[in-house]
Parts: sequence; structure tokens; C-alpha cells
Amino acid sequence: MQSKDFQLQLDIQALRESQIQLDNIINQISKQKQSQSLKLNSISTSNFELNKTLQQFNISNSPIKESDNNNKLSNSKDFEQDKLKNQKVDELKKKGNDYYCNANYQQAIVMYTEALQLIQDNVVLWLNRAISYIKLNQFHQAIEDCSKVLEIANQGNNSLKANNDNCFKAYLRRAFAFFKINQFVLALSDIEQALIIDPKDLEAEKLKIDVERQLNHEQHKQNNQQDINNVIPKKKIHDSALDFKNVIDNFFLLKEKFDLFQAFQVMQKNTDEAAAYFYDKKGIETLIQIIQSDDEVLHDQYNMMASLPAMILQCYQENNQVYQEQFIKQYNGVDLLIHKILGLLEKVNYKKNSAIYDCIKDYIDALNIMTDEKVRNLIQSNPIFETKFYSQIFCPILNLYQSEMDLTASLLSLSANLSFDINSPIRTVFYNKLDEIIILVIQILENVKLNVESSNLLVQLFNYLSNLLIEEQFRQKFLSHDFNKEFYIQFFDILKNMDLQFEELLQIQLGFLINLFYSNEIIHSEQLIQELRILPRYFEQYSQSKDAIILERIEILQSFLQIRKDYFTQIENQKQLR
Repeated sequence: MQSKDFQLQLDIQALRESQIQLDNIINQISKQKQSQSLKLNSISTSNFELNKTLQQFNISNSPIKESDNNNKLSNSKDFEQDKLKNQKVDELKKKGNDYYCNANYQQAIVMYTEALQLIQDNVVLWLNRAISYIKLNQFHQAIEDCSKVLEIANQGNNSLKANNDNCFKAYLRRAFAFFKINQFVLALSDIEQALIIDPKDLEAEKLKIDVERQLNHEQHKQNNQQDINNVIPKKKIHDSALDFKNVIDNFFLLKEKFDLFQAFQVMQKNTDEAAAYFYDKKGIETLIQIIQSDDEVLHDQYNMMASLPAMILQCYQENNQVYQEQFIKQYNGVDLLIHKILGLLEKVNYKKNSAIYDCIKDYIDALNIMTDEKVRNLIQSNPIFETKFYSQIFCPILNLYQSEMDLTASLLSLSANLSFDINSPIRTVFYNKLDEIIILVIQILENVKLNVESSNLLVQLFNYLSNLLIEEQFRQKFLSHDFNKEFYIQFFDILKNMDLQFEELLQIQLGFLINLFYSNEIIHSEQLIQELRILPRYFEQYSQSKDAIILERIEILQSFLQIRKDYFTQIENQKQLR
């Protein structure tokens, strides 16, 4: 099972508060835009500008056509009622688009849903609601909405051109949603359908590369399964024939010869039902015994078998706060997983390219799957993160970045989550060790070249640093005169040479800068000032993106840099007089 990515893009609250602080500037910009708009003589020109703006946010502003309703009006009364209904739908849709553009995706969904209650066969509404669900990581709902679009399109109610355009968006968005829930085969199938419609679309090509990379990773794990038959004899049962109750019952009957692979299969296929049955059968106690036993038969094979307990645990806990709390409180789960990770690190002795690193990653992901705020607070309160985590896990794994990128990325994702709350005790550890951390970060930035394989590592790295910057003491450290200038050289080198195919990384780097300037602290770092003075020339390139978050963050940073323009000039003049 490919473990989920639980990255926290950056502190949204800090971003919103940062926008509030820049409110006057942004209001001036908005007023200028409104003033220009009023001077336009043509209503069609205004509509074109609005459509162009909304296109950048990947949502449609096309009006609801009367033909979408497919009901011929038989009299003037029906005509008026239908006209009023369409006007109401347009009004709700416009409100939804406004909420979407302001990143209020939940309220946008409410508006689109109300509109869909009035007219069910308008694909624009389904597509807009789907992208809103995606923004909230509600991927199953997005899949349902995209499937509805394809169902309507196949009924032939729309023109061929509109049908193709809507189908392309539906296939691509559904593919992305499948990708995020680790359904890689389904994702690839949808991407291929999208590319049949538009073979030159760069976004689809990029997603295809990411999906194929994950499929290759899955294939590598499946190849390792061939060793399973040499470890535990089992009757081969086709996946479709597996019954989770029988498998779980047999799991306990086998005692010391547990069939971990079949248990994982049924837990993965029937997550909610199998997890509940596993719970009723006291399965978590048995699983913990297996994890604690450190079975040499499993680990000496260095194959997928060693990872199965961690992956079963992930299936068991996924999206279930009750099970997560039980694991932490009743079974001391945090200590269990940390000690398991420490034991595996000792076993592998930091050798390069050992398959046991995949096992360590799966146990880190088992911790990182618990992202609910209450559960996360329980994890953070464990004293092990103040005593052992940094020296015995964080630093050793971070030093493996060249040979074990996926493992390092998972560690940074966990560290970002642990740092998300400003009162988290581990933040104190990271602050006290910040100089050491920055040296390690610089080493990574110097040696890791941006490509598809390394992009997730860099995303998680800057996301981790962004989460640190929600606190003033970290911001002051990064802005100080003696802060390591090599960090900013490497940071801006990546930013200035950014290919727009790496939109997620661009989002994170721009968010890092917004968090850095959150309280408008004075900048003492000369290297940072130097880099910021030339940054605006790259904004035009970034503005080619259609990603709403990127465009929003560019506007915020442009406003900040405009405010500081005279200050930067003054600093530069003082420097020349020295």
C-alpha cells in the first residue's frame, strides 16, 4: 500500500492573517481594478475579463443555459418559472465562484449544491463542486461528481466541443483524486482518456509521470512479495475471493504463523468493515504483539513482509479517530512505533539502499496518518519527541536524503505536522537546533537537483520550514543579520529557475516567503534583501500559472515588496556608502 501524503501545505491561518495585514494595499489594487472596469463600454468585454480571471482558478463562469433543463416550456407561466429558476442557479453559481476564488471552498460547495438541487444536469456545477472537493482533500466526493459529469456528457445533451472540454476536465480531476487515494491504475486510465481528448496538455502529462512513478514503486513492492512464499506457507487465494471475516478469523487461528499478507489485502479492500471486525476480535492487541516481537524471520528477509504490520495498522486507523486515540492512549502506540523505528535504524546500521528503509518509512507513515488535531496533540505531548526524536531519528534520516528520498520526505512531512501547532513541545527542540538544521538543509539544496523524483522531498522540506515560521522567534532568526546566507542563495536559485510543472513546490516556496514576512519584521539579512530586490522580475513567469493559490500568493508578495521598495533602496545606498 502506498502510504498517504499528509502534508500541510503551510499555515493557512498565518497566510490569511498575512493577507489581512496587507489589506490596505490589496484594497487599493481592487479599487483600481474596479475603476478600470467601470470605464469599459462593452458588457461583453467585462464578461470576457471575468471569465479570464475565473479561468485561472480552474472553475467555469459560463451561464446556465436554458437547454440544460431539457424541458420544453408549454406556456408563459412555465417559461417565467424556468427563467426565475435559471436566474437563481446563476446567482448561486456566481456566489460559489466568488467563494472559490477567495479560497472558501466549503462555502463554495454549499452554493454549488444548492444550485444542483434546482438543476441536476449542468456539468459546470458538477465540475466546480468537484474541484472544490479536491481543494479540501475530499477526494471520494470529487470522484463522484466527476463521474456524474461523464454520465451526463455521454447522454449527448451537450455539443461535441463542450462535451470534449467537460470530459477532459472530468477525467483529469477524477484522475488526480484517484491518485491522491492511491488508486493508481484507475488514475492512469483516466489520464489516458484525458490525453486522447487533449494530447498536448502539460498538466495531464505531469500527472501521468507522477502516477507512473508510483505504479513503478508499487510494482517494486509487488516483486518483493515473491519472497513471501519462502517465509510463510499459505494457500493462494485470488483477491476477488477473499472474505475479510474468514481471513481475519484464520489470522488468529494461525497463532505464530500469521498470514499478514492476506490480512493486509482484506484490510485494504474492506477498510471500514474489516477494521471494525478486526477491532471486535481484539486484533489490535495481536498486531501490537507482532510489532513488538521484532520477528527475525521477517526482518532477515528485508522484504515487504517486514512492512506489513505497519501497513495493516495504517488501514486499521485510517480516517478513524476512535481507533487512533485507542492506539495512543490504551496501547502506548507512540512509544511502540518510535521504538520500532529506532530498532530498525539500529538493525540497518545506516547502510545505503537497504530494503529495510521502506519498512522504516511505513512505520513513520503509520504515525503520520494520525492528523486529526486532537490525536496530533496526543502524539506531540509524548516526551519522546523532546528527548530522542531529533538526535536519534530526525538527524540520522535527514542525512540519508541522497539514497533514501522517499524516507526523508516522509520524515519531513511528519516533522511538519508535529510543528503545525505553535505550542508543540518539539518546536522548542527545533528552535534550539535551528543552526544545525539549516546546515543540513543547505546540504540538501546543494546536492538535490529539482526533478520529478526529488520534487516531493523539496516540497516536504520547505513545508516543514514554513510551519516553523508561524512563530515570531523563528521568523526573527531567519531575518537576522547573521543568518546563514547560503540558505537564501540556494532557496532563490530554485525559485528563480522554477518550471511551472512543479506547481506544488512553487506554492510552498511562495507560502514560505509569506510566512516569513507575516508580521512585517525588519529584514536584517543582506542576502535576503538582495534576493528580494530582483524577485519581481520573475513574477511575470509565475503569473502564467493557472493555479489560484499561486496567483493569490504572488499578489500578496508583490504588495509586500511594493511597500518595502524604498526601504530596500535605502539599505542598498547605505551599503554603497560603507
